[in-house]
Amino acid sequence: MRRIFWFSMLLILLLSACSSSSSGAECKEGICVSIEIESPVQALEPARFTIFVKTEKDISKLPIGLSVFPGVIISDIEKIPENAILIYQDKTKLDWQLNTKGGEEYSFSGHIILSKPTASYGIFSYSVLAYFSQPTFGRVSDSIIIYLDAEGKQVEESRAKMELETDFPVPTPPPDLTIIPETPFPTIVWPTNTPLPSPTPSPSPSPTVTRTPTLQAYP
Repeated sequence: MRRIFWFSMLLILLLSACSSSSSGAECKEGICVSIEIESPVQALEPARFTIFVKTEKDISKLPIGLSVFPGVIISDIEKIPENAILIYQDKTKLDWQLNTKGGEEYSFSGHIILSKPTASYGIFSYSVLAYFSQPTFGRVSDSIIIYLDAEGKQVEESRAKMELETDFPVPTPPPDLTIIPETPFPTIVWPTNTPLPSPTPSPSPSPTVTRTPTLQAYP
């Protein structure tokens, strides 16, 4: 009995780990839409989405769409109903037109990729939205919020909300710095250079004149 109990518990855990995230169908005037994301979701890896549409009456060219928000891109389209056509496609949006028969359920599937969180701590949320629109009442949508931790692993919704409500500690401010005034350098007064005395010119000696005696001529 104990082995059967533990085997049952293990099977439940495995099934819950591979379950799909869904918020339930949104309906209006006999038209319902819902979206599921296959769990667990890992950042940077494709995650499978499935959109379900059901109508009470036959509707021609019913607009069906998928929108993703910052941090999410649409990787590919896997499968759409035979009576649906793709109207628009880019990395963040898909639009189809679907011809429905009352009472039948239709599904659209593909993959999305969530970006890696940019911080080293905290919980990060990513939104995906499926919708249909009608001229009489506008747009009706069903959305899913996916929570990842800082490592990019999916976090269960209740735990994520609890952590988001927890305040992170405020960083401790650095201690006050004591500013020591600079000591001014002493002013050095250099002595003024004493000018050298101007040289006194020596008097030039007067030239000596030597007189030669005049000799008288002999008679």
